[in-house]
Amino acid sequence: MTSADASRPGTTTYRVTVQPKVGQAPWQERDETLRWPFEVTGNGWTATWHHHRPAAGLTHVTGFLTPDFHHSVAGRPGVVTGRVRRLQLIERQARKTGNSHDYVPGTERLTDLGASPDRYWPRWFHFAEHGEIEESGVLVDLDLDDVADDSHRFQAGDVAAHGTDVWVMDDSAPVLLHLDRSHASARLTEYLLPLAFEPPVEPPGYGGSRQLHADSGGCWITCPAEIVRCDLGPPGEVSIRRVTEDGGDFTVDVDGRLFAITQPNPSMRSHDRYGPIRFDPEEFPFRELVGDSLMRVENRETMDLAWDGRKQRGRLDQGKATRATVWTGDSLLTICTPDGSEETVDFGDRTLGRVKWVRPDPFKDPANADIVDPITFRFPYS
Repeated sequence: MTSADASRPGTTTYRVTVQPKVGQAPWQERDETLRWPFEVTGNGWTATWHHHRPAAGLTHVTGFLTPDFHHSVAGRPGVVTGRVRRLQLIERQARKTGNSHDYVPGTERLTDLGASPDRYWPRWFHFAEHGEIEESGVLVDLDLDDVADDSHRFQAGDVAAHGTDVWVMDDSAPVLLHLDRSHASARLTEYLLPLAFEPPVEPPGYGGSRQLHADSGGCWITCPAEIVRCDLGPPGEVSIRRVTEDGGDFTVDVDGRLFAITQPNPSMRSHDRYGPIRFDPEEFPFRELVGDSLMRVENRETMDLAWDGRKQRGRLDQGKATRATVWTGDSLLTICTPDGSEETVDFGDRTLGRVKWVRPDPFKDPANADIVDPITFRFPYS
């Protein structure tokens, strides 16, 4: 959302709820004005807004909304769906001052576009000469009420396979699909896992922050916050157990050995609070899951083994693995089998399975006795 004068085309005064984006630093304009990021919620929509003063709660904001096509995937949090009622081409008189290029205020003109306006989209990379009229945007009228009720649509993240078992994780939601191909008619089961939503990887279509590693008994589900074990049970049932509360930056399975790896080399990263910063690796960036614990790896040969496994992920020997190859539309997945054949699976035709949640009590864990005992109240005669 961009604040603007009320006379500008597409500008409206909205009654909105404003909340600061906690932990995110402001950016500075050329005149050294600071602008903090806020989340703005209107009637059926949300947006990001930058403002030069602290703000929170209900207020009125005058401005216009700009779509973010880069992150727009239907069904994702913050993505708004509406029916297009009107399209208008915006043209303005160009103005050049030195090396800057902007527009003369008050020179906007609107032209209605037809039902198929593709050839009329603004020529974004064409800059008109001083005084010429330039296409500068498209004004879209959306009807936010004339759409079907929103419901979660499965968006594939990571895919892993072992033998006749194929596992597919949603890129954000805690939804896991299991395709059992051991029968003449493949069985597809959906499991709603007792896990948190994770931020999807951007841009859309590049998987999710969770990774899957399949084996004969089920699969590992990993993300930077945790490593979770998913074991196959009776038909239509799995058991879920959190093994660790840390998963590194990424994980890799090498011949049944699961490694959690943090970035092993110095790099520059963008931080929400600090902006670009130097990142130095941890003292022990390689760890291996042994039992229920991540043990640091100090042997160079083992580190190289894990790192080579990381580089090989995504380019497996096509003759040795069942792989997911192509997503088509919303619910079709093409599976390539070791014999070279391909099979298309309709992920819209699935049944809901049962999840057994294994939750050990940390207060009864002997490893926590030194912390729990001093704060435990005991009745005198118990």
